[in-house]
Amino acid sequence: MDLATLLRDAPKFHADESGRPHSWQLADEVLELIDDAVHQGSTTLETGAGVSTVLFAIKRSRHFCVVPAAGEVELIRRYCAERDVSTGTITFCVDQSERVLPKLDLPELDLVLIDGAHRFPSPFIDWFYTAARLKVGGALIVDDTNLWTAGILKQFLCEEPEWRLEREIAARTALFVKTQPLTTREWNYQPFVLRNSHPAGSPSHTPAATGLVHRSQLLLRRFTRRIAG
Repeated sequence: MDLATLLRDAPKFHADESGRPHSWQLADEVLELIDDAVHQGSTTLETGAGVSTVLFAIKRSRHFCVVPAAGEVELIRRYCAERDVSTGTITFCVDQSERVLPKLDLPELDLVLIDGAHRFPSPFIDWFYTAARLKVGGALIVDDTNLWTAGILKQFLCEEPEWRLEREIAARTALFVKTQPLTTREWNYQPFVLRNSHPAGSPSHTPAATGLVHRSQLLLRRFTRRIAG
């Protein structure tokens, strides 16, 4: 089996908001990139699961899939078994990534795909616990950068010296290459953080500004209750 067959099959391993089968798959171009970059000797990790997981099985990389949805894992296993694609090279870690990754003893990784939960702070946690294990020259793929959390992660990495933005794909996926070992630096040595911070006592930190925010939040809650009532 190859990527072309997988894309023709278009399997649906997820569910939409109404519970109907759905596929939240990566853009075809991203899957093609993975298909080109990964081989049997690769070691890879993704947060989330789906069509990409099947592709990692096809490529027979040593793969870690961190996903909380046991039902998705079962559908992936069944699809692969029906097509004689072994999932024996995949380690499924069925839990939230914030619980799995801190305890996972990872080898050096060739590729990391961050495409799990997009709520705050999940993409940052996924990056934090995998970035050090990604080898220099390895690929980091951040999906759904159109969402605020993944988008902020992309902006941060664009200004860090250890990362090079290689490509942006379909306006929602960023491919980075790790260019050097990570260095621990304080916030004032991180360009993105420094540029987006404000000194104490600046207009955004004054008591008046804080009070205005609190009053706005109170009015919003009252308005929401009025509509709900």
